[in-house]
Amino acid sequence: MSSSWLSLEEALSKALAATHVVSDIETISLFSAHRRVVAQDVVATIDVPPWDNSAMDGFAINANSYTQGQALTVQGIITAGEKASTPLSAGHAYKIMTGAPIPDGANTVIMIENCGNDANGNLIINEAPTLGQNIRPQANDIAKGQVLIKKGTQLRAEHLMLLSSQGLNEVVVYRKLRVGIVATGNELAAPGESRSDTQIYESNRVGISAILSDQNVEVIDFGIVEDDKASLTKLFHQAASNASDSSNNRAGPATPTTRTAAGASTKGNAGNNVDIMVSSGGVSVGDADYVKDVIEAMGHIEFWKIAVKPGKPFALGRLNNTVFCGLPGNPVSSFVTAKLLVLPIISKMQGRQDGHTALTVTATLTKDIKRRAGRRDYQRATMSYDDNGNLVVTPFKTQSSGVMTSITSANCFMIIHEDISTLAIGNTVPVMPFT
Repeated sequence: MSSSWLSLEEALSKALAATHVVSDIETISLFSAHRRVVAQDVVATIDVPPWDNSAMDGFAINANSYTQGQALTVQGIITAGEKASTPLSAGHAYKIMTGAPIPDGANTVIMIENCGNDANGNLIINEAPTLGQNIRPQANDIAKGQVLIKKGTQLRAEHLMLLSSQGLNEVVVYRKLRVGIVATGNELAAPGESRSDTQIYESNRVGISAILSDQNVEVIDFGIVEDDKASLTKLFHQAASNASDSSNNRAGPATPTTRTAAGASTKGNAGNNVDIMVSSGGVSVGDADYVKDVIEAMGHIEFWKIAVKPGKPFALGRLNNTVFCGLPGNPVSSFVTAKLLVLPIISKMQGRQDGHTALTVTATLTKDIKRRAGRRDYQRATMSYDDNGNLVVTPFKTQSSGVMTSITSANCFMIIHEDISTLAIGNTVPVMPFT
């Protein structure tokens, strides 16, 4: 185990290299597939649209045989879901609705607003037609055999609509990751329970669970475990094997609770191990910080300590096939490292090809900054538009990693890179909006 500080890029590179894609797959309904990851390319089986159709309400004509000013007889009406029973005759037009198939013999649609009638009720066109106008050709959107969605894509609403347009009602996806969360510390009391004069209420689990649930993983809550090697060893053995004893779960029932992405709670199977174990606390250098030692004894610690502020004491390791992520105990540090490191690890293990790169924008600083260089600093800040419509950012005066209200009052992280010690009003800085 190396104790040297890693840059964020080095830590992320090592973390991704040490993790694997969970390759188990399943076939599920499209109605359950939001944010799931496609396990194989999805190929179109039909053209979309399946035939030439009208792009708007209007009249279908043959532009090649039409003479400007010619009165046309309306041959019939074609609505969406129907088709013409006979081809278009010379000197005629079909009234046609948006999405309806173009009748044989027609090659142009004139929008209804550009048409009128003569004294005899015949159709008069008030513009010179252009061949093919207002017609959506067959396969204009999707051609049969085309790859619609690539393997490793995380499905969103628009993907599901696309699949449904192919007549599909199921999709093959990777199974959900099982992610365990636990908080460590004798000083922690579970919310809703009584606490001693020397305890504080634990807050990291619920926040980490919310961050993870946005990725549509199955979250297993192992509660709070005390700072002693025996309790920690038993807990991590349970998470990384098929052990079912949850007697050390001080904050919850003997059977862990599974929180689904929709927020519902159901009983999980304690006998199933987790793919990722995320703990908070116990990874620093205090006398009672045993987590690293226990993980090292049971498995392997890849690294700990990254050059990030807040969040330096982050540890990555492995227990059998379970990836271990040790977050700092301070709530802001835990929040930051979960966003910066745990989410990309989840993306990798889900099989996502797009990874998880946090969105950053550039904003203008509204106050001078002086700090000690050496670590990348994620300062809590507020971002807004000035009177000229330009993005500006104002960091908070208090940046302590134990002040959670600095997160709830902020709407972004202002990023100061390792080699920068001073910034002046008017400088531009990268900003990571909260999403």
